[in-house]
Amino acid sequence: MKEPAIIPFKELESLTGIAGIASNDAGRLRSTYGANAMTPPVREPLWKQYLEKFNDPIIRILLFAVAVSTVVSVIKGSGLLDTIGIIIAILLATGIAFFNEYRSSKEFDVLNAHRDDVAVKVIRNGHPASVASREIVVGDLVLLEAGDAIPADGWVLSSDDLCSDESAFTGETEPVRKSTGDKLLKGAFITAGKGRMIAAAVGDSAQMGVIAASLGIDHATRTPLEQKLEALAGIISKFGYAMAVLICATLLIRGILVGDVTGFNLDSANNILQYFMLAVVIIVAAVPEGLPMSVALSLSLAMRKMTRANCLVRRLIACETIGSATTVCTDKTGTLTKNQMEVVESSSGKPVSLPDLPQAPAEWITLNAAVNGTAHLEEREGKIIVIGNSTEGALLRWLRKESLDYLQIRAETHVTKQYLFDGNRKRMSTVVHLEGRSFLLVKGAPEIVASLCTVKPDLGGVNALASRAMRTLSFAHREIHGGDESETGLVWDGFVGIRDPLRDHIAESVATCQSAGIRVRMVTGDNPETARAIAREAGILKDGTVMTGGAFRALTKDEQVEAARNLEVMARAEPMDKLLLVEALQKTGAVVAVTGDGTNDAPALKHADVGLAMGIAGTEVAREASDIILLDDSFGSITSAVWWGRSLYENIQRFILFQLTINFCACILVFIAPLLGLAEPFTIIQILWINIIMDTLAAFALCSEAPHGGLMNHAPVPQDAKIVTPFMWLSIIVTAMFLILAGILQLSTGFLGGTTPTEVSTVFFSAFIIAAVWNGINCRALDGKMPSFFRGNPTFFAVMGAIVVVQIAIVQYGGAVFATVPLSSVQWIRIIVASASVLVVGFILRLAYRMYSAGKTGQNA
Repeated sequence: MKEPAIIPFKELESLTGIAGIASNDAGRLRSTYGANAMTPPVREPLWKQYLEKFNDPIIRILLFAVAVSTVVSVIKGSGLLDTIGIIIAILLATGIAFFNEYRSSKEFDVLNAHRDDVAVKVIRNGHPASVASREIVVGDLVLLEAGDAIPADGWVLSSDDLCSDESAFTGETEPVRKSTGDKLLKGAFITAGKGRMIAAAVGDSAQMGVIAASLGIDHATRTPLEQKLEALAGIISKFGYAMAVLICATLLIRGILVGDVTGFNLDSANNILQYFMLAVVIIVAAVPEGLPMSVALSLSLAMRKMTRANCLVRRLIACETIGSATTVCTDKTGTLTKNQMEVVESSSGKPVSLPDLPQAPAEWITLNAAVNGTAHLEEREGKIIVIGNSTEGALLRWLRKESLDYLQIRAETHVTKQYLFDGNRKRMSTVVHLEGRSFLLVKGAPEIVASLCTVKPDLGGVNALASRAMRTLSFAHREIHGGDESETGLVWDGFVGIRDPLRDHIAESVATCQSAGIRVRMVTGDNPETARAIAREAGILKDGTVMTGGAFRALTKDEQVEAARNLEVMARAEPMDKLLLVEALQKTGAVVAVTGDGTNDAPALKHADVGLAMGIAGTEVAREASDIILLDDSFGSITSAVWWGRSLYENIQRFILFQLTINFCACILVFIAPLLGLAEPFTIIQILWINIIMDTLAAFALCSEAPHGGLMNHAPVPQDAKIVTPFMWLSIIVTAMFLILAGILQLSTGFLGGTTPTEVSTVFFSAFIIAAVWNGINCRALDGKMPSFFRGNPTFFAVMGAIVVVQIAIVQYGGAVFATVPLSSVQWIRIIVASASVLVVGFILRLAYRMYSAGKTGQNA
């Protein structure tokens, strides 16, 4: 493995300086040192991927049959056309499987490309800026703080208790403290402190890129749904193998009785080979080897549509699990609200210009707001964008509104130390040097800061703002004597009220979730009064309870489970409280979805059934721990994700319903026809064509069904529920028996038309395909409910229409390969009209099932 090409610290220090690089130098540095994007994993060549499709045991059996058939055809001097037809069918089957897998891999490449869109804070042209990770170049001065992912290998330029989690590289779980001159690695995470880094190696030149290139591995995981479907496929496969043995044995006995098999001769061997090949093709038709492939296609389609709905799916499991969610534990800020924090109230009025040494509370609050923070403001396209914490950004906007330049105040203030905010301390402190004296500036949760003050303030004004759904932030200070920087003995300066209004239509989204059987719970760091007001406004708090994180944490495990059942709002929550809530809810049997944006949210996101990270405000640690990234940070996107997840599950059910009906029909017809003394209902080529319809075209048609409103009007599907519902089994059995009886009637009497045996079988073959197309309409209805007929799935009609057109072309012009004869227009009309009777069967089934369900509901009531 080659060594990472990292530029030495001294060389970069002179290149960058404290002002960072100039923006117009970025292109030159990118050309010199490379782009900050890693080359995708090396995959096997396309030709090799295609050849792997021939490793399938069924394909190998068919290849063996083709070889034997070729030998017999050469010896006899006829029958070579059938052999060529089988070869074409094999090439089609392997080609379609290869194409779908290739397309799926491309989908994942597109999704993985989103990693390079993560915003990174840098200093360019002497000013803070935000650029995409892929835009980072060697020499960039990167600003780092807790929760950030390190975008490139580099050297620490300045450190304020900076700690890096490098467990992905070293295996050591403890974060590593970093000092000036220490090396930082791309892909590691900042767990504490803040600092500045000079980018020294990007993309493939970074250590992560070198390791990835040496491995060249692209991992894929199988989801529970795929495992469940493969188990179903196993049962169907056993049925197919049993039917193949019965069919082969039946045809062999019939051949002996009618004289087709008379001993060891070429004609008998050819007939036995035909029996064997027919049995093998029945296995091909019965074994749903395309089922996992079709599921992957469905998941791929769902992932693309969910991305358009601002839900970037990182793990396939999330597509299926989000539809089963029974409860959502959501953050407040940025998810329920707009994350546009503004100071609307202040105990000391407006911020004021600062003297050399503040005296009045308003002056101390102004200094605290400007200096005691890590956020920045950036102007983009005429808008002021907050880089960093949104609450701190609100304070900076507040100063800016009064024409106070926070950058100038920071430049004029000598900061010697900062103790950064975290979820446990709920405060941040900064040590400043003013007029030869040192002071400690503290801001944080009012009740926490008040408890640290010498004179306890009256928090009545704070509570009044909280009751109006405002976030409250308090300020205090003290002079430092003898180097004692402890946060005690503070002087209370005052407080501000910050409001972050609810996003548009949040109440409607919450109501939609509730009507869908999903209980929404809010977890926030705000005090109980603020949390209660916001929850009521959003429609979350109804008849449930409000509890603080501390109170919940103090309960025993069993008490937490009981408390979680009716808990709708958790206030003053610490990060681990969210994890405790998730664990308690899961013990009640709930399927839990959790939102999170901070580094400390990662355990809860990882432990939840579905973790939803914020795409805008979320840290890279949170994104890495999540299953779905909400690209717009909005709760409304969660509702969309649930909607699409439920639609995905239904679409897979539709495909299964279609495939099992056709499977059952084909196998029973091929088995029973010889027993009744009738001609074989299908040739090998015809069965392979039916198999293509079942495994691929039907997947495109039925898995493209758009979500319908009814999906959000019923409770979630339990995770352990059978994927084939009672109505589906009823539909499979009744519809299949109807088609089997109609098929036997046509083969025995030719009631739909046909004067010769070949014409009778051609009419039967065509009617079977057209009936399957009509039945596809029935399969769109699950549990007796038909979705929007045309608007819901135009792809269905396009694909099914194409199947009918190809079927007509096969019959009219492909007789030499498919053993058919051309039919007249009158015969085609008769076939289309008669086969539509399967729609009547489907309608009666749906009507009967609805009546049964209504009666059952009445009895339960």
